[in-house]
Amino acid sequence: MTRTEIVNAHIGTPYSLGGKKAGTVDCYGSARFLQRELFGRAMPDFAMPGTAGRSAIAAAISVHPERLQWREVDAPTDGALVTMARNVCGYHIGTWLEEDGGVIVHAIEDCGVVADTLPTLEAIGWRRFRFHLPI
Repeated sequence: MTRTEIVNAHIGTPYSLGGKKAGTVDCYGSARFLQRELFGRAMPDFAMPGTAGRSAIAAAISVHPERLQWREVDAPTDGALVTMARNVCGYHIGTWLEEDGGVIVHAIEDCGVVADTLPTLEAIGWRRFRFHLPI
């Protein structure tokens, strides 16, 4: 499959917190998938209890050894992981792709996997964008 075919097939994948249901992903699962399929980068799965909520998952990701494998960069570049927040804690992640002037592919609760521009994400309340490249 081409890069475009992989991304287009991924768009619309249903969301479930922790990606626990077959055929679903959460934001981290979407990032893992794209990193593996488009860039050949392996990211570990997080073993979280089925009852873990968003705060517990965000806390686990923020201190997970995998984060030590990410180098923050000043500007987005193709394949960068993008963390973002709506409050003090960065708790959402996506993947920056250069297509169409730059989009962030991420998974959200109501829509599943989508591709949004930075201005669109800012308009719906996301802030504190940080760009990371896996080492």
